[in-house]
Amino acid sequence: MKLEGWNVKPLKPKVAPTADDPLADDILVNTIVATKDGKRVLLHRVKKINPDGSEEVFIIKASPKILSTDH
Repeated sequence: MKLEGWNVKPLKPKVAPTADDPLADDILVNTIVATKDGKRVLLHRVKKINPDGSEEVFIIKASPKILSTDH
């Protein structure tokens, strides 16, 4: 997929979430890697569902240091 000249691919989680550690029902996070001209950027797309049913979407750019961190 391309987004304004960037090649965008979803990032597969290294560890699957467990039932013991549930995520919030009203917050969804998708992590993607965007590449362009040899540069790589890690983005988190956060969608928050408000009590009234409306949605807010945030795009958070991760620091370059996180790309080399092994969690």
